[in-house]
Amino acid sequence: MNIGLTIKSIIRWEQLTGKAFPELDYTSREDVEALLYTTTMCNSHEEQYTFEVFRLALEDPALTKQLISELERFFAVMAQYQVKTKGYNVENAEPEKIGKIVSTLIMEGLSPDYALNDMELCDLPLYIDAYERKRKEEMEASRIWTYLTILPHVDSKKLKSARDIFPFPWELEDIRKEAERAVEEDGDKFEQFMKTKKSDYGG
Repeated sequence: MNIGLTIKSIIRWEQLTGKAFPELDYTSREDVEALLYTTTMCNSHEEQYTFEVFRLALEDPALTKQLISELERFFAVMAQYQVKTKGYNVENAEPEKIGKIVSTLIMEGLSPDYALNDMELCDLPLYIDAYERKRKEEMEASRIWTYLTILPHVDSKKLKSARDIFPFPWELEDIRKEAERAVEEDGDKFEQFMKTKKSDYGG
C-alpha cells in the first residue's frame, strides 16, 4: 500500500467524514483511519475496497505503523513549504471545506486533473490568492464602468470617485486609516493653533 496526500484524497476524506479538512483531529482514531483509507485508495491503481474492509486490514499493527509512518513523513516534507495563513476573525466561524475551494478554482479555469491529482495542499494558498486578486480586479473594473456610465447623470461633486458608489470590504480598512489620519492631522493643527493663541496673549 502506498500513501499519497492529493487534493482528491482530502476531498474524499471530507466526503467520508462530513468534516472540513482543517477540522481533522489527529487524536481521533476514526479521523486518522479515514485519512489513511482515502490517501491509500486515491493513490492505488489496484482493486478498490470499502472503508470497513480497510479497517479490518488495519488490525495488523505492522501495517498500521507503516502507513502512519509514511503519512507523518509526507506531512513533515510538506510542512517545509506551508505558508502560515491568517486565522479566522469571526468568532466560531466554520473552516471552509477544501472540496468547495478547489471546485471554485476549477470552475475559474484551473485544470481539474492538476488540481485533484498533482497539486499539493501547500500550493493551494497560491491559487486562492491568485483567484482573489482576479476577483478584486474584475469587481473594481465593473465598478469603474458603472461609475463612468452614471457620471453624466449625477452631481460629480458628490461622486468624486468610483469608490464613492460603494466601497469594497478590502477598501474599508483604507478608509478607516484615512479617517484616523485626518483626525490626527486636525488634532495636531488644533494643538498648534492653541499654542499660537497662547503666545499671542502671553500665555
